[in-house]
Amino acid sequence: MVESKTYDDAMLSGTHFKWTLIASLGDFLDAGMLAGTGITLLAISSLLHFTTFESGLPALISLLGCAFGALTFGRLGDKFGRKFIYQIDMILYAVASILLAITGIFSSRIVNIVWSMIFYALIGIAVGADVPTSWSLITEFSPKNYRGRLMSITTIMWYVGVLVELGIAIALYNTGMILFRVIWIFLGIIAIISWALRRSLTESPRFDMMKGNKSDLERSAKLLNINISEEENKKFTIKKYAELFTRYGWFLLFAWFLYLMWGIPASTYGEFFPYIFSSLHLVSLRTTYAFEAIYFGSAIVPGLLIFYYLSDRIGRTPLYLISAAMAAISFLLLVYPPFLKNVYVLLSSFLLFGIGQGLGVWPTTRLLSMEHFPTSLRNSGQGFVWFTMRFEAGIFGLFTPIIVAIGVEYIGLISGIFFILAFTVVFLLYIIKPEYVKTERKSLEETSYDEVI
Repeated sequence: MVESKTYDDAMLSGTHFKWTLIASLGDFLDAGMLAGTGITLLAISSLLHFTTFESGLPALISLLGCAFGALTFGRLGDKFGRKFIYQIDMILYAVASILLAITGIFSSRIVNIVWSMIFYALIGIAVGADVPTSWSLITEFSPKNYRGRLMSITTIMWYVGVLVELGIAIALYNTGMILFRVIWIFLGIIAIISWALRRSLTESPRFDMMKGNKSDLERSAKLLNINISEEENKKFTIKKYAELFTRYGWFLLFAWFLYLMWGIPASTYGEFFPYIFSSLHLVSLRTTYAFEAIYFGSAIVPGLLIFYYLSDRIGRTPLYLISAAMAAISFLLLVYPPFLKNVYVLLSSFLLFGIGQGLGVWPTTRLLSMEHFPTSLRNSGQGFVWFTMRFEAGIFGLFTPIIVAIGVEYIGLISGIFFILAFTVVFLLYIIKPEYVKTERKSLEETSYDEVI
């Protein structure tokens, strides 16, 4: 057995990648919820005769479910463990997705709407429970020199989820509710597979250390091919939930800000891309799906080839600043109305945002929102910022169809301003308070000031 002082200093292994990929299925299903809602919105809107206002309901309900799921299960993940959440959330996602797929079985329009909204909400709750928990688990077993690399896989899995759904949408183009039902049944099946695969995962080693679960800790050490030293077999001070807002309040505010600046533009594209660009009447719906695939697909390459290799070397901040600038430009291109009639300008805008977000904005936001919270509050902190992001995005989503009806350029203006603000704040912190953004190659105890006893 190879000796290693700590989990932080362990060599990157196939087990790390295996656990990360299995945990990242939560991101695949989060993308499935967002993209699936957008891809199937026109079909369900036509079936249930939605008004412009009602067209925002699927996004609102799923995002609010996600928000409250994150807030509730985030805390439970710190009390009962990351793996405890895994035993519940994927079953909920699977059942709700498959039941959503049979929307339209009742003769009453109102009953069908209520039926579908209940299951949109349950899918959202499952996603809100799962993704913050998955990220906590991954960060807590990742070696400190490879944390950015492993967390970048979660981002890539998210984009893969969207691309798979877009492939289905292009293949089943113009089939209406057939597409709707296939998408949601497919996601239900993936959720069942995720639940089955996750049964092989161990608990987070840091959670085991905190709770004194020695036998489970030894199992994870054996699978990672390391020895547990006295230094590693340590206990953490368990902090009260109130300390999340008092002692870690500034870090919580910073994470909230990053999520807000990212979450509104990203959720708008994730759930309303076909709706927004169909309203421009430039290309067919199938071509709109192809444009969306270009947009999301373009994020995978910089994520794999740049962030994956450089985030733990040169750091998160340079990549974040470059990508935030690219994202701002991409949306500001939409502010000039004549550009909205030019397919090539629109393609350039999609590519800029796609490449930019994969290069740094989204994976860095994920990392910085995890690294500043201690083990006993990490899931709670992530759950709270997810609650704020998805709640705000849900409210914005409710009014997105109305904004689109007024003018797509206002979507570009709002999102462009958000990314300008994100660039400015992160740049200033890099100069004035570098400990907020320079977290590469540091242990989670260093970045969160966790006390070990």
